[in-house]
Amino acid sequence: MRKRIIYIISVLLLFFQTITGYAQELLPTLYDTLPFNNEISLHGNIFEHSTSLNNEFARKFMFGGEISKDLSKKTYEKQKDYNRFGVGEYVSLEYRSGKSIFKKNENWSWMIGAADNFYIWGDYSSDLFGLAFLGNEPFLGKKLDLSNTYGRYERFLTVGGGFHNLKTKSYITLHAVLPISFFDIDVEKGDLSFNQQGDEIKWNIDAEVNQSNPYPFFKGMGAAVNFGFNFNFGKPDAKFNGVLNITGRNIGFYYLNDAQKTTIRTKDVFSGFALDDLFKENVLENLKDTFQIETVQKGQTKLLPGFIQIGKVATVHSSKKLQSIFGIRMYLNRSYKPMLYAGIHYQPFEQFSLGAQGTFGGYGNFRVGLYASYHLENLLISIGTEDILGAVLRSQLGHSILLKVTWRF
Repeated sequence: MRKRIIYIISVLLLFFQTITGYAQELLPTLYDTLPFNNEISLHGNIFEHSTSLNNEFARKFMFGGEISKDLSKKTYEKQKDYNRFGVGEYVSLEYRSGKSIFKKNENWSWMIGAADNFYIWGDYSSDLFGLAFLGNEPFLGKKLDLSNTYGRYERFLTVGGGFHNLKTKSYITLHAVLPISFFDIDVEKGDLSFNQQGDEIKWNIDAEVNQSNPYPFFKGMGAAVNFGFNFNFGKPDAKFNGVLNITGRNIGFYYLNDAQKTTIRTKDVFSGFALDDLFKENVLENLKDTFQIETVQKGQTKLLPGFIQIGKVATVHSSKKLQSIFGIRMYLNRSYKPMLYAGIHYQPFEQFSLGAQGTFGGYGNFRVGLYASYHLENLLISIGTEDILGAVLRSQLGHSILLKVTWRF
């Protein structure tokens, strides 16, 4: 039993020490009704957001550098009782044909696409952060609460195709999902307490660890639906009108072949254990080999961290130089809170536009973003960030870079 204790603590702390927060993404959608022959789009974003990990701390993970005791202590003091974070990277390549494929409805054509998806997210207590980055010395003689701690990491590819409407730009596609890696840890109930000497630990834990199989290449297979629908609202001469967009991505699941599951539900007391031993090189693998941790190996079905957005979008060929954008976004996972966003889109002339928006929710709280788009005859380039202050201030709680390039021919 003591071996399992050490294993679970090791997994929990090592997982937390290898992450920092990343968050939500989307450049504001620009609705363009003009027809085209063919279209290729490249979309990429990297984003970070959390409730309590400031950029001074997070950049040590992103760009390297020593995490000093002073920085760890300063960051620990800013933690709440419970905190959340998110990490992500998304790169997609898409082709849309401009040729009609149905005689009865000439507005519909075909499209294909592929994407690389990488996500980490979770919830953690301030006690877990302190234990991971300050060690157990500040907590000798105290009880630490680790309940409701959760962390999940996954990477998967999607490849598929479907149909799009040449007039409304609505679309729906079906994709094969190819999982590359998966890991999660869920501590439903957990507490630790140390004696004054630090050589005895009392613990009570109810935890579960799941991870994908060690086989090379893909770990299983699944399916997902992507969609985007545009609806006009309001009369053309009305003061308030526009286009409502409903977007969904990665709405689906995948099945992991021979996934490994470790479950711990027990309490115990043990002594002669040094917490620093957990952070030695390859300690987790060594512990598995030495203590022969028991695992159940069988297939598991996992829901994808799907994305849904409903909101008003800006239109490229509007007669208005100023347009409002607003709506709600949601990732379908336990750590993400519904995000509200609102902003202004400014288009001084047809080839150029820029805008600003504020967001609240997601993996953190309030942020301000900026974006700009440049239109040539056959080329559209958009670049932006959902956290402009995070790009320059170490005190902010996130980073965000977004890029989209579309070529029509």
